[in-house]
Amino acid sequence: MTAIAPPKPAFLNQRDDHRQLLTPVRRRLRDVYIGVTDRGWFGLTPLDAHIVVCGYPRSGTTLLQAMLETAVSDALAFGRERGGLGVARYTWPGRHRVLLSKKPNDIFWVDDIRDYYRERRTRVRFVLSLRDPRAVLTSIHVDKPGYCVPADKWRSVYEHIEYQRHNADVTLVEYRDLVERPQQVQAQLASFTGCDIGQRFDDFHAAVPKHFDTRALNGVRPLDRSSLDKWRAPKHRERIQQILAELPELPERLVELGYEADTAWMREYQ
Repeated sequence: MTAIAPPKPAFLNQRDDHRQLLTPVRRRLRDVYIGVTDRGWFGLTPLDAHIVVCGYPRSGTTLLQAMLETAVSDALAFGRERGGLGVARYTWPGRHRVLLSKKPNDIFWVDDIRDYYRERRTRVRFVLSLRDPRAVLTSIHVDKPGYCVPADKWRSVYEHIEYQRHNADVTLVEYRDLVERPQQVQAQLASFTGCDIGQRFDDFHAAVPKHFDTRALNGVRPLDRSSLDKWRAPKHRERIQQILAELPELPERLVELGYEADTAWMREYQ
């Protein structure tokens, strides 16, 4: 039985909508060019793989992007957030074997990106970033006050990840693993994508390209495990109580996802 895709959430804005079309003439020229590139004619390099990083916001997607951009050889990357469907449709290939893109909201466009490549020789691989929901929901903006992720957005992302997670072209990366076991994650992604991932993930900070937008990382530095359990800080107590009111299913989700063995952790917030 085929699962029914959850609807795209109403909060997606125009920048998340990649359905704008090329002019008919430009589209026809691009189709011809793509066909020539996929065959490797005229010295053009066929695109072997498009790696799409997406998932929960504030779950390490930018960190993972930085690691991949420093480690994957022969890749076209952007050093900033770009939607996967947009770069698939409007980036002209021919010089690189791998395309890298990262945007958390691409979790809502996985089916669309997959459909785009269905008739192409390019392999599309989706890397879904996960993190303890309490850490995601208590993450604070870098450049302004307030929490980043509202409860309804977390729920929408959860539904779309559950819908996609068992597909063969999808792999999951847990933020804790990325920070504590980066080489294990690197081996996982090398096997999953079939790409050459050379630079060690745990040394990424020494090789991040100068053009890379590091604002979401709050600067480039070695991996820091102290960020893993910041949600437990007393300053987030009221926020956790608010989350439990807005997401009454969260305690069960934490058990289901393996972050808790039971719901005993809730007692101090009741």
